[in-house]
Amino acid sequence: MHSLHHTSLTSAAKYFDIIIVGAGPAGSTCALALADSGLRVALMDKSTFPRDKVCGDAIASYVPKVLASINPSFEKQIDTFEERYVVDTYRIVAPGGKRVDVKLTKSGFISKRMDFDNFLLELTASQRNISYFLGYNVTDVSIDERSAEATVTANGEVFKAKIVIGCDGAQTLVGKKTRELKHDLSHHSAAVRAYYKNVGGMSNGTFELHFINEILPGYFWIFPLNDNIVNVGIGAVSSSISKGKINLRESLKHVITSIPSISERFENAEMIGTIKGFGLPLGSRKVTMSGDHFMLCGDAASLIDPMTGEGIGQAMVSGRYAGWHAIRCFERNDFSSAFMVEYDQQVHAKFWKKHRRNYLMQKYLMNRPALIKGVVSAASRSKAIRDFLTDHLM
Repeated sequence: MHSLHHTSLTSAAKYFDIIIVGAGPAGSTCALALADSGLRVALMDKSTFPRDKVCGDAIASYVPKVLASINPSFEKQIDTFEERYVVDTYRIVAPGGKRVDVKLTKSGFISKRMDFDNFLLELTASQRNISYFLGYNVTDVSIDERSAEATVTANGEVFKAKIVIGCDGAQTLVGKKTRELKHDLSHHSAAVRAYYKNVGGMSNGTFELHFINEILPGYFWIFPLNDNIVNVGIGAVSSSISKGKINLRESLKHVITSIPSISERFENAEMIGTIKGFGLPLGSRKVTMSGDHFMLCGDAASLIDPMTGEGIGQAMVSGRYAGWHAIRCFERNDFSSAFMVEYDQQVHAKFWKKHRRNYLMQKYLMNRPALIKGVVSAASRSKAIRDFLTDHLM
């Protein structure tokens, strides 16, 4: 892979048609969707790549289709992406140890975000209409109705465009500067993760979700990567964490060292690095994702699945929709909130029904260990229930 370098700006080159803030899965996919549009695109990120991103690292099985819908060659390139561990089975372990293995209808994969995000960014390198500003920290965003444009300040420089697309994650500056959104702990999750080597009892092609009494309503995961490394972590709704005064880092250590079914698998394991935390804005409520001259994608648009915590696929889908909608804005010369809301409607049509259902499942299932045991027990006997879990959770 070659390196992408940021563009050196002259004062005359600060005007673009579209500015994308954030070059993760949402931002890179948005840039890909703008390929061959003829529009001048600035892709910004506060980091240079490759860079680490704290995450569970699970990539949804439909991600290749998202790329294929933009360009079939992108899907083919995923097949050559070596830094991935293909999974076709997920194991659900109920309180008490009862488990069921559920086969996926289509394989997904696990990949460190350092590798996967860099892969996506590299895909954009063939697009001549993209200028890169990596290592550019955005400090301000504003919408000026008189000039009908967005202004972005980064590294002390001023950038202007007709549209700014915020793909800048859970702590989105673009979102904070362009809308009002009250933080609600019941629609937000927190998680911690760590990498371990030499974890025992791993099954080939299988990732695991463990529901353990001591950490309910949260869950513990074990996601395998290449080179005998696994991503392990705990996630829970923030309101539950606050109410119970839960320390997720200590909870993770407790599970790994004190829960017999888990601790025996970590006897010869070695932690790589440290335990790191991250926030997850859930898609369990509809939030404003656009307005005059702006759109938000991925975590910035609160699109995390409330049950599984998965968000990379949603980020890429929303990035694709945002790119396509931006093209329509220029075709119609309409950058108003009245037209931008069609983007919100498209994203909600794709995800809202599933997110709302999974929010209710999370809310009423995760605090009931007996019910979790019953579901797992029934799934172990019934293919129909296993298929239901595959269709509705993954």
